[in-house]
Amino acid sequence: MRTRTQYLPIIEAEAGMMLAAALMVVKHGHLRLSLPAGHVLTPDNLHQMTAHQTEFIFIAEPDTRSDEQVAIDTAQVAHRVMEIFVGADLSDPTMSALFDQILAYRNS
Repeated sequence: MRTRTQYLPIIEAEAGMMLAAALMVVKHGHLRLSLPAGHVLTPDNLHQMTAHQTEFIFIAEPDTRSDEQVAIDTAQVAHRVMEIFVGADLSDPTMSALFDQILAYRNS
């Protein structure tokens, strides 16, 4: 099954959502909460995250878009990112890496 990832404010998180990346909450240099990528959130997890002042989580959710819609969305994102970088020198390795990262992020 295809998934999409997104950053989500903790106030919008719900039990049953799956973490797309490991969650580590560190306060004053001490690990306070750790959950692995792929973990399905429980009500207790949400309470712990709120208690430890977690602000955002990175979740994976089913991508219900058709293949055609994915292609359309991908083309639109690529066009928009190209507009943003229209004056950039993409032969510069740093600029090229930034472009690639933004394109990947916007397509997730």
